[in-house]
Amino acid sequence: MSELKTLVKKRSSMKCKLTIFCNYIKLIKDSKSLSHLQIIDLECRLRKFEPLCEEFDALQTEIEILSDEPQAEEVPVEREQFDNDYFSLVATAKSLLAAGGRIREGSVTNFSDAESGAQVRNLVRLPKIDLPHFSGGYQNWLEFKDTFLSLIHNSECIDNINKFHYLRASLQGSAALIIKNIDFKSDNYKIAWQLLCERFDNSRLLVNNHIQALFNVDHIRTESCKSIRYLIDVTNKNIRALTSLKEPTQYWDSLVIYMMSTKLDGVTGREWEEHRNTFTCSPTLAQFITFLSNRADLLETLEENNASYYSDPCFPVHSVGESG
Repeated sequence: MSELKTLVKKRSSMKCKLTIFCNYIKLIKDSKSLSHLQIIDLECRLRKFEPLCEEFDALQTEIEILSDEPQAEEVPVEREQFDNDYFSLVATAKSLLAAGGRIREGSVTNFSDAESGAQVRNLVRLPKIDLPHFSGGYQNWLEFKDTFLSLIHNSECIDNINKFHYLRASLQGSAALIIKNIDFKSDNYKIAWQLLCERFDNSRLLVNNHIQALFNVDHIRTESCKSIRYLIDVTNKNIRALTSLKEPTQYWDSLVIYMMSTKLDGVTGREWEEHRNTFTCSPTLAQFITFLSNRADLLETLEENNASYYSDPCFPVHSVGESG
């Protein structure tokens, strides 16, 4: 009898899991649409929930074998009730995933529209994660670290062995060598991540690297929207990184503006000098970036207009020797 009581307690635990999943489905079903993160969360929960039916079936069979005859007549009711609830929840979850997939594609705007014509299908695979890559450059460490933490490390839907797989797939070059000899086991993921952080979370080296990146921006020889936008991106990226490293970048505006203005082509540099003369006090870095952005937009518009003009079939093309 003690064994039977243990099995009944296990069955109660499985029913509890069923109830938890049921409450979760009720909660998200009230939403007009699921966000990308909610869809991933539902897929993870459903994948974890699906084996429950087979586990319950095996457990229920053991209970039926050990039960006395009067009790055995009531046992099939447990099985039938569980199966009904289980398959109803799985069908609802897959219907929500099907609707969510179409919502992301823009074909429907809410679940009621999607569910009316939705056919229950197999569980949608987790969307492919575009992993950040890191090869050991200090200037890319903070961006990689923040992205990996957000997508992988802090996700409760991904177990440690898969986090370790994603980490190994993300690393290249000298960074990959740091964890190359660590055995591929779930328990070793945290060790691998810690080693990586100990190697690259060096504030002094990171600060030096991001400052050097600002000095190393190539001089723009000919004005173009792409070159100006690249300068903007490099400036913003490294200043943000230095700010996150607790450097007093709020006092660096004049210095950074001077550094970056010397990298400009002659025409854009002259335009900037004329523009800065309109300020009654020293311009801020934000104002400098705004000027560059407007300049890049103007150049892009001119380039597109020129391309359209010369591709126009009505554009006069004179052959060599043709008289005007």
